[in-house]
Amino acid sequence: MEEKFINICINICINREEKEGEIMSATAAKIRTPYIIAAVLLVVGIVIGYGIGIATAPKPAPVTPTPAPVGLTGEVKIGALLPMTGVLSTFGAQYKVILELAEKEINEYLEAAGKPWRIRFVIEDTATDPKTHYDKLLALHGAGIKIFIGGASSAELSESLPYCDANNLLIISPSSTSPALAKPDMGLRYTPNDIVQGKAIAKILWLRGVRWIIPVWRGDTWGDGLKRYTSEYFMEICKASGESCGVLDEYAIRYDPAAKEFSVEAAALARYVNDAVAKYGKDKVGVLLIAFEEAAAFFAAAKAYPILWEVQWEGSDGTAAIAPLLEPAVAEMAMAVKFYNTMASPGISPHGEKIKKLVREKLGLDPMGYTYFAYDIAWSIALALDAVGTYDPVKVKEILPYVLEKYLGASGYIKLDENGDRVIADYDIWAIVKVNGTYEWKVIGLYKGLTETIEWYE
Repeated sequence: MEEKFINICINICINREEKEGEIMSATAAKIRTPYIIAAVLLVVGIVIGYGIGIATAPKPAPVTPTPAPVGLTGEVKIGALLPMTGVLSTFGAQYKVILELAEKEINEYLEAAGKPWRIRFVIEDTATDPKTHYDKLLALHGAGIKIFIGGASSAELSESLPYCDANNLLIISPSSTSPALAKPDMGLRYTPNDIVQGKAIAKILWLRGVRWIIPVWRGDTWGDGLKRYTSEYFMEICKASGESCGVLDEYAIRYDPAAKEFSVEAAALARYVNDAVAKYGKDKVGVLLIAFEEAAAFFAAAKAYPILWEVQWEGSDGTAAIAPLLEPAVAEMAMAVKFYNTMASPGISPHGEKIKKLVREKLGLDPMGYTYFAYDIAWSIALALDAVGTYDPVKVKEILPYVLEKYLGASGYIKLDENGDRVIADYDIWAIVKVNGTYEWKVIGLYKGLTETIEWYE
C-alpha cells in the first residue's frame, strides 16, 4: 500500500513538471527537486500513520448471534371440525369427548417429558353441513391453524379438500369413506374407504339369505359410492353362485340428503317390496338403507306399512350406533327387521376399555369404531409435531407413516395406503337389542375381510 501511494505522488509531481514546459532550466529543476522529495515523504508518513492507527485501534467486541428457537413452544392449536349438530351429531358428541381426553393426556405427556409446548384442539360445530365445514375451516386458517381433524362425512371433506390442497393444510378424517376421495392429497383418512365396506355389506346380505336387494340411499358422494360398490360386489357374488338373484335398481330410491320427512319414499318402498316379495318371497328380499341419522325419520314413516316389517334390512357405518334410532318409536321396528350395520372395527387395544368406559359415562353409549380412530388421530398428530419440531403440515404428513409404524393406538396398528386411507378389512356388526326393557346398540358379530366370513357373538 505504501509503495502504491509513493508511486502515485511521484507520477503526479512529474506530470505536473512536464506540463510546465520543456525549456525549464536545470537550476529551476534542481530547486523543485527537494519539494518533490518532501511531498513523497509526507505521503509515506501519512500511509504509515494510517496503518499504525488501524493496527492499534481497539477492536469491537464480537456480536453473539441470537440462536433461532429450536422446536415447538407455547400453545399449538389444531382445528377440530366436528358435527356436533345435524345428521351425524352422535359422531360429533363422541369425537368431542375423546378429543378432550386426548388433549389432557398429550399435555400431561409433554409436561412429563419437559417439552416447552402444549396442544389445544379448537372445536367448531359443522352441523354436518359441507358449506359450514368449509367456512369454519377458512376461519380457523385465518387464525393461523394449519392442521385439522375434520371431514366427519365425505361430503364435508370433499368440500374442503381443494382449499387444503391449494394451501398445504393437513386434514385427517376419522370417518370419511367415499371411494371418490381415495387419491393422494392433503387429506388422510384413518378408516378404510367404502370399496372395502361395500364388499363387507354385500357378503353379509348374502350370508343372511337375501338374494334380491332394494337400495335406498342419500344422494351425496358418500351414499352414491357405497351404493355403487355394494351393488357391484353383490352382483359378483350372485353371478358366481349361479342362483336367481340381483339388485332391483328399477325399485331403487335415491333421496335428497337435506330431506327431513320420508312419507313419499316410505310409501314407494312399500309398493316395491310388496312386488318383490310376490315374485321372490319375503325371505329372499332385503332393504339396503344407506343413511345418516335421518334413518330415524325414515323408519318413523316406514313403520306404517306391515310389508316393510316382513323383510330384512341392512345399514352401514352411517347408521351404526346412532342415538336417534334408540327412540322406542323407531327402535322396535329396527330391531324387528334385524337392521344390521357395519363399521370398521378398532380391533383389540390396551386403550380400548379406557375409551369405552369414558364414552359410556359421558354419553350412555358404547363408542363406535370411528371414535377410537379420532383418539389415534389426535395422538399421532402430537407425536408427529414433536418429531418434526415445527408447525408444518407438509412435514407432519410426510413423517406420519413412520410415526404410525411404531404407534399402537386405541384402534390397534394403523397403516395407510398410497392414498392416505387406512388399510383394514374387518367390520363390527352393530344391531339394536333390548336389555331389561331398554333399547341398546350392541356389536353382535364381526365380518372378517380376509376370509369373508362372519363370526356371530350371539
